[in-house]
Amino acid sequence: MTADEQNNAKRLFIALPVEGSLRDEALAWQANHVGWPVLWLSGDHLHITVVAPWFETDIDKVINKLEDFAQTPHQTFFIDFFKVVFGPNRQAPRLVWAEGNPPRSLLKLKDDLEIALNHPDPRFYRLHLTLARFKAPDFGLTLPNLFDRVDWGAEIKSFALFESTLKPEGQAEYIKIREFNFT
Repeated sequence: MTADEQNNAKRLFIALPVEGSLRDEALAWQANHVGWPVLWLSGDHLHITVVAPWFETDIDKVINKLEDFAQTPHQTFFIDFFKVVFGPNRQAPRLVWAEGNPPRSLLKLKDDLEIALNHPDPRFYRLHLTLARFKAPDFGLTLPNLFDRVDWGAEIKSFALFESTLKPEGQAEYIKIREFNFT
């Protein structure tokens, strides 16, 4: 990628939109922890990442690939979250997130999208829903214990192409470029 292309590249990713009761439950959990020194994700920014971010200059090409991909029928599926913890791990916490076990349908969707977009990611996939970002020192000397059992779920009927931009204050903004419904 040339220097001009890098300057014009957008940070894209594929995610599952968070809507309905799953969104309501996540926002209610946030509302019960308002005093925490974190940057909460707003309801419009809640999402479940499927294909990790990459930089792209030709968004129309990506949209065309996703339109072609969406022509193949995909069944809806269910996801469930069972705990809220610090992520990505207790040794290097920087997120508050809900975790669940990814169903096979989600893992297949992830693999198929990565192939269609030519963006393979060999890392172990963890189903998570980020609720907040933070810097560990903002909590003081010790982080509070966090292991809240939850029973959140949703039927997944679509995926979306998002753009991620980082604001000067450190908060990420997520813009949904296009949503693709399962047929």
